[in-house]
Amino acid sequence: MSHQSPRRVLFARTEGIVPASESNHAIAGALREARQAAEDGTSPVIVIGVSGSGRLDLRAYSEFLACDMPDN
Repeated sequence: MSHQSPRRVLFARTEGIVPASESNHAIAGALREARQAAEDGTSPVIVIGVSGSGRLDLRAYSEFLACDMPDN
């Protein structure tokens, strides 16, 4: 996983699905936009597309949650 790991976990816990790695860039961007909107006091509609499944990333999620992920 990467610096996006906390965002991946937040999305997975909130939405109940494990997103594919490629979709995490859209998730990170949407979270940045949402936080900026909250600071600005606006309420935009933010839509993202999530493709695939993160089944192949489950080991990385497990390592991240156990704080056992090596820094690369």
